[in-house]
Amino acid sequence: MAIAQPRTPLQVVETYLDVLYNQRRLDLVPELIADPTWRHAPGDVKQLSLAESMARLGKLLDLCPVLRFETSVRVVEGPMVTVAWNGWSTQTNGKSYELSGIEIFRVVGGKIVEIWNSREAAGIWQPPRTL
Repeated sequence: MAIAQPRTPLQVVETYLDVLYNQRRLDLVPELIADPTWRHAPGDVKQLSLAESMARLGKLLDLCPVLRFETSVRVVEGPMVTVAWNGWSTQTNGKSYELSGIEIFRVVGGKIVEIWNSREAAGIWQPPRTL
């Protein structure tokens, strides 16, 4: 029987964005997110337990019955994965949004241990230019 190889940092982040969010797979949280996880925002850092991370994600998915993310740019350096993403959401009140953001993830032992992000912005990132 073959032993499954742990996910690479990029695979962890892609699964987090492309599967957990887009397919609403909260059951994957314990596989992808460390306990605890540190979330950084400008001027603030919070430690979240696994239960708090699950509650945060569940609340977001409940608020947005339609929520989809797509990665525009990826940069990987060792355990660090940076993504520029586009997102589309429709909230329970019927309002729809197009938004974008940049997040930096640090992945250790196949799990996200830290995330840096600033506030998302309205609008969509354009594809990278080819020269």
